[in-house]
Amino acid sequence: MNREDFKNPQRVAALDEAQVPLWFWNDVLTPEELARQLKLMTEAGIKCNSPHARTGFQGGYLDEAWMSHIQTVLAYKRENNEKAWLYDEFNWPAGSANGEVPKHEEFREKFLTLQEFHVPANTRFRRQPEQISNAASFSMENEVLSFGKKKHIDNIFLFDEETMEPLDITLYQPDDLSGVPYNMSEGDFELFRNRPTIVIEAKISTEMTMGEGILTPDYLNDEATKHFLDVTYEAYYKTFPDDFGTVITASFNDETRFCHAFPWTQKLQEEFKKRFGYDLIPHLPDLILPGEEAGRTRCLYFDLLAELYRKNYHKMIRDWCEAHHIDYAPHLLGEETMAGQVRFSGEYMRQTREVSRPCVDHLGRGIGSLNLRYAASAAELYGKKGLACETFAACGWELTYEEYRRMTLWLFSQGVKTLVNHGFFYSTEGIRAHDWPPSEFFQWQGWPRMGEANAMTRRLYGMLVDATRLSDVLVYHPTETYWLHYLADQGFKHGYHMGALVKDETAMRIDRDEQILLNTMQQENRDFTMFCSDAADQFEVRDGKLVQKTTGQSFSVFVVPFCEVMPVESAKLLLDFTKAGGTVLFVQSVPHLGMMKQDDETVCQIMEEMLKEESVCVIEDFDVNAIIDRISEKAPMRLRILSGNGTCKKNKLHYPAWVIDPYMHTGENMTGISWSAWREEDETRYLIINYGDRKESIAVRCIASVIPQIWDPVTGEVWDADVTLADSQKFEVKVDVEPGCGLFLIAKE
Repeated sequence: MNREDFKNPQRVAALDEAQVPLWFWNDVLTPEELARQLKLMTEAGIKCNSPHARTGFQGGYLDEAWMSHIQTVLAYKRENNEKAWLYDEFNWPAGSANGEVPKHEEFREKFLTLQEFHVPANTRFRRQPEQISNAASFSMENEVLSFGKKKHIDNIFLFDEETMEPLDITLYQPDDLSGVPYNMSEGDFELFRNRPTIVIEAKISTEMTMGEGILTPDYLNDEATKHFLDVTYEAYYKTFPDDFGTVITASFNDETRFCHAFPWTQKLQEEFKKRFGYDLIPHLPDLILPGEEAGRTRCLYFDLLAELYRKNYHKMIRDWCEAHHIDYAPHLLGEETMAGQVRFSGEYMRQTREVSRPCVDHLGRGIGSLNLRYAASAAELYGKKGLACETFAACGWELTYEEYRRMTLWLFSQGVKTLVNHGFFYSTEGIRAHDWPPSEFFQWQGWPRMGEANAMTRRLYGMLVDATRLSDVLVYHPTETYWLHYLADQGFKHGYHMGALVKDETAMRIDRDEQILLNTMQQENRDFTMFCSDAADQFEVRDGKLVQKTTGQSFSVFVVPFCEVMPVESAKLLLDFTKAGGTVLFVQSVPHLGMMKQDDETVCQIMEEMLKEESVCVIEDFDVNAIIDRISEKAPMRLRILSGNGTCKKNKLHYPAWVIDPYMHTGENMTGISWSAWREEDETRYLIINYGDRKESIAVRCIASVIPQIWDPVTGEVWDADVTLADSQKFEVKVDVEPGCGLFLIAKE
């Protein structure tokens, strides 16, 4: 970004997608008012927005009148050379087409429930069996004329409570030898034994159309997604074909998630057998039973969920969007913790493979959470650019401009490139004012300074959108090991705060300790990128480093915490890395399981070979300081703070042991100095931010061939840094950062 564009960024059309507010259409719309509000945005420098059908809207969704309002917007955009994004839903979550998709039962979310009964000895217990297998036969010959024979029951499972040995279900069906062909007793079930027994009953259900069901399509079902595309995307394209790829540049897809703990779909049994080679149905109790053997089934079940979600929802929409020359820009739910990522997506980061422009959500006015780094990491892993963040929802009408500015700087420091304001309210009349406020539009106290805020956002976007983050450190996200231990709480659907407990102690510890590790690294300004196994094919070993093939982002240290299960592809990548001299730090455990049992021996052999390398270290205790010290030995800090406040303290290092829905970040906070490093062409850009409430003066050392410069994204000013010492391309400079503000230190090499 050149100095002139940095000084006057609002005249640069290439920066127009730095800020794309959701424009809440929540009342009766008129062309005159739409035009007035569009002009207000343009005057503030906001030249891209996303009209969003919202509670309070009066009219028909996607009907002729709706399309006429969209035409008003697009005509204004054409005339003023501006852009627009589609918002592909009425309210949220996306995929329902305002209830049109899930009103069809076959397109509504299916879910598995597993109910456990503890039956004392010498107690009679009866159930009415159901057939849940896709392959079940219901022919008259099999069902009626087979009297006197035992029938397989596939939804009831028996275990001796003391030994947990499975019991033969056929021993607990009544005999009927009467010869009467219409007596159906062989389909009954009755337990009576002289030992305590555990009975597990499995049922497949469909979410009701009322309540949550009208918002809950089957994201695993490609036919449901096709119907959503037909009803929504095709309707827009049919009406505005010439605007796709010219005025319309992206489609925003909001907060898709699984409603139930164990999602199901009609083809899941078939897909499981095709992918893993055996039938899932006899192993359904494994989803709720503790232990490694049961955990292996959980690993495969959640792996399949994540894959079907990726393939049958996100990939299909992305393919449509890219075929019509626009970006697909979705954000999911529960990115903050491993528990949330598994509960709502099976595996969150994998979904980023199938998006054009990744997105994330941040509710509330607090800063310091990890959701943004998870999302930005996923973008980095798959070589995606332009991470967008829906933000400022639930900050309250009392949100000040200074808080807005501070939050914006933090968002960009974490890897966000585009602000998606939640939201710009068309109307705040009556109850509309309470819809996750504030509106950051003309109704907000900070609106008179929105032009100033937009200029800052454009500068941040221009400096970072094409730059590569320099973090040096990959941290393995041990989702597979979490699956191994995870015992889901089936008592909650979507929409709660203190619910969905993490019931297994090991799963809880993995999630908590990972958060503590990552938050502590951020406190010490030790940057990182999270790594998921699905992205292994995106990397290669080059010159002793792990390199992302598309972006060239490189890493010299790989931290593997709390990992018992590792897919063979990731294990092989790590072996190649260590053979080339790369550093791997195992924390607490070394992987000994593959995803499939037949992979265990290969994984163990790879680990045994890796441990012979000098660059491989095992840190047996969870000692965060020891981990950070070892990282710093192998990957020294690019920027050294010589004096002044060199750390950034967080008031919350981890969440409680339950899935929070949604995560509200009000109350989280950071203080002190934080910095991140970015590189574009021959210069390194250090974004230094002061999160405290007083001015900070620090002295830093960096490598540069000429005197470093300070670029101020708040004011647009540029000046030479105050150099206190220069020695062989190493410069020591003094930097003063105002409270709640940030600066770029530019070091050319």
